[in-house]
Amino acid sequence: MSLSFLCLLFLSNLILLALAQKEPLPPRAAQLGAEAAPAQSSASHNSNTSSSSSSSISSSSPSSYSSSGAKARGLERSSFQWSPSGRRTGSLYCRVGIGFHLQIHPDGKVNGSHEANLLSILEIFAVSQGIVGIRGVFSNKFLAMSKKGKLHASAKFTDDCKFRERFQENSYNTYASAVHRTERNGREWYVALNKRGKAKRGCSPRVKPQHVSTHFLPRFKQSEQPELSFTVTVPEKKKSPVVTPIKPKVALSVPRKNPNTVKYRLKFRFG
Repeated sequence: MSLSFLCLLFLSNLILLALAQKEPLPPRAAQLGAEAAPAQSSASHNSNTSSSSSSSISSSSPSSYSSSGAKARGLERSSFQWSPSGRRTGSLYCRVGIGFHLQIHPDGKVNGSHEANLLSILEIFAVSQGIVGIRGVFSNKFLAMSKKGKLHASAKFTDDCKFRERFQENSYNTYASAVHRTERNGREWYVALNKRGKAKRGCSPRVKPQHVSTHFLPRFKQSEQPELSFTVTVPEKKKSPVVTPIKPKVALSVPRKNPNTVKYRLKFRFG
């Protein structure tokens, strides 16, 4: 009876040990499942954040592009504005006849004067690329060309005051109206003076860019630049002492008196 009891106890212990070894497995699996769940949640969170950031970038990119485009347009517009630093003050000399300086009167008259004066002091400023305006400094009026090609002075700067400046091969300039021209053939109307110094009509067929009446030589006042001067100190060379050649001393030979001197007396014989 005791042996059977002992066998039962041994078997019960073995069963308990086996059950004790099998029971810890589910908690480990639960731990693994718990660790996998946060990883999945973090991955889903990262994907959501990346998608939201990409959507925010895509939504913000048009606004940034639009702002940069607006800035570029603003820079382009500002680049076309006239800056007062491009002014040139001087006179326009036309070589027709005896030579005349273009002058603008306060009453609106435009003509030429052989000698330069206050009315011939002009200010040329840039309006756009190749387009300039001409203003009389003393009269404070702008050179303009009407629809009929007549030159006159205007108190306000309008489209009639815009001229196209071109440089010729002979170092002279021509000034053509940027607005008015012949409609049939598109010939431009130029600023010109006749032999008497009177203003010509730009619509005249005789006013051509090849004629001397349309050639003007700009004479601008250049700012006097200070003369750049500098001094250079050249080190003086030490003069080497002049070495006079030493003449060898020559012993003067003193004639010695010969003690055995013989004197001869000349004897003259006659007969």
